[in-house]
Amino acid sequence: MALLGDELVTALCKPLTAGAVLVLVSLLVAGCTDGATPSGPPSASATGKPTMTQSPPGESEEDQGKRAKAALETVSPDDPEFVESGLERVREGVHSLSPLKKGKAYKLSVACVGTGTVKVVIADKPPQSVPCDGVPAGQRVENAPAQLPIDINAAAGATGMVAWQIISLPS
Repeated sequence: MALLGDELVTALCKPLTAGAVLVLVSLLVAGCTDGATPSGPPSASATGKPTMTQSPPGESEEDQGKRAKAALETVSPDDPEFVESGLERVREGVHSLSPLKKGKAYKLSVACVGTGTVKVVIADKPPQSVPCDGVPAGQRVENAPAQLPIDINAAAGATGMVAWQIISLPS
């Protein structure tokens, strides 16, 4: 039986096409598994738990500052609840004596973006440790003094930017 021209090409293509499909499927299956079994606890993404937002490598201070301020921007500086806010480098810290209406209730919010943690001290309250993960932390100040001392200092090795904001709370 002699095959000529188109018949020869068709006869050769069918086995080659089937073989190519089998090789491709084998590569895809082999590429998706390495034969290893998982060890250790599942990752946060595998468990569905929320994860911290770490700073991307090489993120500039300006970008870190924008992220820190964005974490706090729930009250506009034009709103009557807004009292005061600021943004500083973590290594420089925040050292403020904020004027308030004595006896009124306020909330101080702090967001740090970078690495490590900062220590927040408000007046005579115990220090609060805030991770530099971009998640804001808040602390109420009841029966405020006329001037509220705020100190935010870097823990060893901490870097990044820290934003803070004071708002008045309804009486």
